[in-house]
Amino acid sequence: MMVFRSKISLLILFLCLLLQEANQAETLEVDFTFTLHLFDEASGADIIGQPVQVFEDGKLKRKVVSVEKGLVKFYCQINKEYRIVVSPKDDYVEKFLVIDTRNIDLNNWKYKNTPQVSLRYEVELRLFKMKNPACQDFNFLKEEPCMMMRYDSEYDDLHDFATKELENKIKAELKKKC
Repeated sequence: MMVFRSKISLLILFLCLLLQEANQAETLEVDFTFTLHLFDEASGADIIGQPVQVFEDGKLKRKVVSVEKGLVKFYCQINKEYRIVVSPKDDYVEKFLVIDTRNIDLNNWKYKNTPQVSLRYEVELRLFKMKNPACQDFNFLKEEPCMMMRYDSEYDDLHDFATKELENKIKAELKKKC
């Protein structure tokens, strides 16, 4: 009788483990492809040859430059944080954006039963030049991302959490006259 109870207990434990595993997300691989379009805010022209650095979890992963039509393509993986820095060149002001894929709840998102997911995002970034370098200070752009993309359960997707406050700071600084 004791052996029978032990076998039943083991069987119940095994079934519980199987059920728990079946409820786990089945998404095994997630790839994010981003196409960044750089253009001049004043003229609307594409910016070609602009240096861009891609940092993954704080470490430099790639250095690239914008190509035809001002485009830069880069790839992100799940459970990482990326900082994409558009370096200053030709008097453009440095800007950066953050893409955070660490907080995606794979058990509850819309692709939870898809073994391999490949998502594509197109992002536009307006660059501008200082009009009055002697009296304008855009150092805050080295500390505040112009875009902060991370998972939002309301949208069940990546969403930009940057605020309009940054845009207002930029406008105020551009209005400064010496």
